[in-house]
Amino acid sequence: MKCETPGCITAIALSAVLAISVQLPAQEHSDDHRFGQKPKHQMYSVVVLPPDGGPDSFLAGYLFYAPLTNGGTLGVFGDTSAPGVNNSYTQTNGQQVDLQALPQLPDLTGTSTYINWINQWGLAAGFGTRTNTVTGASLDNAAIWFPNGQIFPLKTPEGGQSHAVWINSFGQASGWIAPNSIADPCAFGVGLQSQGVVWDGGFVRPLGTLGGTDSYGEFINDLGQISGHSQTSNVVSSNTGCPPFDPFIWQNGKMTDIHPGNFGGAEGGTNFLNNQGQAVGFGTLQGDADAHPFLWSRGKLTDLYNVGNLGGPVSSAFNVNELGHVVGVSTNAGGAVLAVLWRNGEFANLMTLGADGDDCSEPYRINSLDQIVGVSFSCETGVSHAFLWEGGVMADLNTLIPANSGLELQSANWINDDGVIAAQGVLTEGSNSGDTRAVLLIPAGQWIDDAQGPKNTSSSSDVIRDTPKTSVLIQTHDGRVNPVLLRPFDPAALVGKKQN
Repeated sequence: MKCETPGCITAIALSAVLAISVQLPAQEHSDDHRFGQKPKHQMYSVVVLPPDGGPDSFLAGYLFYAPLTNGGTLGVFGDTSAPGVNNSYTQTNGQQVDLQALPQLPDLTGTSTYINWINQWGLAAGFGTRTNTVTGASLDNAAIWFPNGQIFPLKTPEGGQSHAVWINSFGQASGWIAPNSIADPCAFGVGLQSQGVVWDGGFVRPLGTLGGTDSYGEFINDLGQISGHSQTSNVVSSNTGCPPFDPFIWQNGKMTDIHPGNFGGAEGGTNFLNNQGQAVGFGTLQGDADAHPFLWSRGKLTDLYNVGNLGGPVSSAFNVNELGHVVGVSTNAGGAVLAVLWRNGEFANLMTLGADGDDCSEPYRINSLDQIVGVSFSCETGVSHAFLWEGGVMADLNTLIPANSGLELQSANWINDDGVIAAQGVLTEGSNSGDTRAVLLIPAGQWIDDAQGPKNTSSSSDVIRDTPKTSVLIQTHDGRVNPVLLRPFDPAALVGKKQN
């Protein structure tokens, strides 16, 4: 049966929620290091996800969060044989489902598709791109895809653009629309004035703003809460050159500024929202040269910098699990960016793999078992390696896959509560050597002692680098904090943005 009515999206999702209860399987895992035992690491089977006629395949997803469900469904987008055109698909237990492109309109043809997130019932949210056959210009339109790949374009103002960013278990999608063609270099969308919205049953509802023109809807949880950020006025900050913006929580038609004025600076936003209603993010300090991380929970905001930091001026919270445990980054006195954990009022430096020049690291996801995945990389070159942190030890995922995989894993972007990992890698063998592949790592049921795997060679005093080499990573040329550091980022792209 096809689902063609606006209310059908919510009806399907709601019936699934009422009919199915999710139970998380138990997994062997403990902080063995606390009891003087050597930590153990799981070995993984590897599933390489193909492109679609072109050279590369990539993990889809918003920011650097791969859309991977607890049921093991992963969203991928791959190059096609047509230049500049990407095709997205989902993969579940070896079954690949291509996502339909947007229907053609006069002078507009559907081309690329992109998934930002997938809910537990297989509904995917993202956007499709249409290309004007006369001018060559492209327009993005928010969309939801059903598990069979059928597309449901979401309502967008005629001639405008939109993205669906996240989707909850009830089929409600958060995102933004550009209701007009007014260019705005400070906008949060595609260079046009943008408004945060929620789509519910196919109908669109604006979230409003905190006082300025632009807002941006990001994460929506199963409570119907939406987090994002909004301009608080249209008065341009002398530090940033744009109007100030604050993080918000929207619920029951009301947008609440959860961090008024941030920590005295002009910029603040959320990086994740869990199903307990806990949001994490960042706020800049007065002068916008420093930034602190925060956890917002039950109406209270905690400055996590005061819970723990590495002594540098910049920290940001990236992700939070359902237990309220938070991962993010903190800079040390030498300017290195390092993955850190705030948990139950305590603070831990996750450090780096320490091999091949890795002196920086960044976490993307912490699951309900406190397993953390991310990237360990060279601050200088951006060369990176995928890591898994568990039991107090960071392991190189390349040592936990078969040696004949023909892959080098560069980043691990999500881990679900079953321990399945979505990663990005490069082929190292054969005629396609050097091509990029999205990869799924599945626990193989074999465990090894840490003594057989990699060693975390970072010292307890952190990795110290000389400031002149790394200050360009931390700050812009005028002394402000580089905003790229405050949200999950691509290390290679960050190095490419160094300023001379």
